[in-house]
Amino acid sequence: MPPHFLDRLTPRAYPRTRLLTAAIVWSAVGMFLSVKGIYLSREGSLFFTLAVIATGVALGIVKGRFILDRVAGKIILHIGGKPSRACLGGLFSVRNWMLIAVMIIFGRTLSLLPIAAGIKTGLYVMVGSGLAYSSRLLWRAWKTSPAEIA
Repeated sequence: MPPHFLDRLTPRAYPRTRLLTAAIVWSAVGMFLSVKGIYLSREGSLFFTLAVIATGVALGIVKGRFILDRVAGKIILHIGGKPSRACLGGLFSVRNWMLIAVMIIFGRTLSLLPIAAGIKTGLYVMVGSGLAYSSRLLWRAWKTSPAEIA
């Protein structure tokens, strides 16, 4: 049976490359959200801003430890369970892609709502620092995964 047209166009990657991609995505999105939150806090007193950022980071690490670490572990297992060279977009499950879409919609909605900058700062920093913190598991899995055969 001839290969399906889309199969020929699908970017294939080894598990180690998919782990690296997932780690970069989590780290980049986490840093982006944290920086966006800090940028939003440019108004107001320095003490209040630092308190909101510190609280956001602390809650983000707690969220990362108890929620996002489990998600990262599932992503690592998902990537490891795929064939050697699988679709690069398959690094996340369909459920994870749906969650990503919901989070994007939530973020866009949050930016449009008339909410105090301090609350937005705390939420962005919390989610961003949680992602960045939990990305350590993806980086560790990438670092310890066997080298690929070219």
